[in-house]
Amino acid sequence: MNIRDFIEKKGIKISEISKSCNIPYATLHDGFDNPDSIKATNLKKISDYLGLSMDELYKLLSFKNNSLLSILIDQKKSNLKGNIYHYTQIKFTYNTNKIEGSKLTEKETRYIFETNTLFQDKAITNVDDIVETANHFYLFNVMLNHADDMLTEAMIKKFHGILKNGTEDSRKDWFNIGNYKSLPNEVGGKKTTPPTEVSKEIKKLLNWYQSISEITLATILEFHYRFESIHPFQDGNGRIGRIIMFKECLKNNIIPFIIEDEFKAFYYRGLSEYTREKGYLNDTCLMMQDKYKIVVDKYVGPLLK
Repeated sequence: MNIRDFIEKKGIKISEISKSCNIPYATLHDGFDNPDSIKATNLKKISDYLGLSMDELYKLLSFKNNSLLSILIDQKKSNLKGNIYHYTQIKFTYNTNKIEGSKLTEKETRYIFETNTLFQDKAITNVDDIVETANHFYLFNVMLNHADDMLTEAMIKKFHGILKNGTEDSRKDWFNIGNYKSLPNEVGGKKTTPPTEVSKEIKKLLNWYQSISEITLATILEFHYRFESIHPFQDGNGRIGRIIMFKECLKNNIIPFIIEDEFKAFYYRGLSEYTREKGYLNDTCLMMQDKYKIVVDKYVGPLLK
């Protein structure tokens, strides 16, 4: 059922919506056939008048590009609560930071996102937890804007610069936010690519990835394992790697996923055992994908296979 069918069934005329919502008739008439042209503020007026949630209205309008990416971008513009964009921002930011040791709760993460202010019911123990939470909200928006673009070194470095901007690390000359590491690091007790070899290895990784004609979830997980093995940045590698996975899933019309903190042991096992058994990482990500798909279906209906 599209929007025209819906209002006809309800006995509502376009002229009535136009008058009640103070939206020109021509805007509605043309917009119902070309929904991308309707402003977010007018969409909110229409949804309120019809007694629909924004997600229900999106379905009826049948956006020409009815992908999860297009819906996330449209909902980002609307700046409303209670939709898949709102859910994803909070859930993704909370979990990806929590995995790396953030002390913020999901409730506190939600509060920062919704109010752009700090909570007052407990002492702040680590300012960087706050900064990186706000940075990740912005990073997610930037990622959405570039989700359809080819993954490049410049993009990956930009993502890192956004994530670490304004943190204590950004005030250390040797840290190189938005650029590759200058000092050796390790992950899970294993040595990673030496700083002098990082640029070459990232270029090699991107060349391999871009040579593949059909990107699948398995390809994205392979990229993620190789990226984390290189560990190109001094810090923030896990979060950058996970947002790259989300981006590439959106670009290739694959249901993305959020690695939840309570399953981080399985996620880490999947990475550490990847060369011996790829199934551990694959199974963990498939489980996270199934969980996210339930939420997507709840908010916007079954969009993707």
